[in-house]
Amino acid sequence: MMQKVDILKLSSQDTELLKACSVLDRLCLPSEAWSFESFRAETEKPSGIVLAAVNQDSVLTGFLTASCIIDTADLTNIAVSPACRRQGIAGMLLQALFSECGQADIFLEVRESNQNAIALYQKYQFRQVGIRKNFYHNPEENAILMQYGGNSLC
Repeated sequence: MMQKVDILKLSSQDTELLKACSVLDRLCLPSEAWSFESFRAETEKPSGIVLAAVNQDSVLTGFLTASCIIDTADLTNIAVSPACRRQGIAGMLLQALFSECGQADIFLEVRESNQNAIALYQKYQFRQVGIRKNFYHNPEENAILMQYGGNSLC
């Protein structure tokens, strides 16, 4: 069942939600997870963006991190709680990023084997623009480089 979710842009003062982002990241990507300090530091960068999806009980259901400088952005991390997947939360986070970054081209890397994520990104008009050989470790895997914007906009 779809639950009501709000998307918040976090600041370094949002300690509890930043801690929750770190916990969720460890759950979803244990070998590549960010620490609380990494999330907090991202909020303090002029280009840093940390978006949190929270339910009506103010519980974190997902997050997105990115860096946006002038007309280019890098989506560095997106995760949704396993119990909350397939409810449109990742799409809401992506749409909030599009609003944050305006007309910027947005780039991301995704594991070749992560077909669910690739399908999500394609649904939101990202297109493959390259491959980065052996980009990921544990296990070693190529990354597909994807772009939103540029020639992909209607």
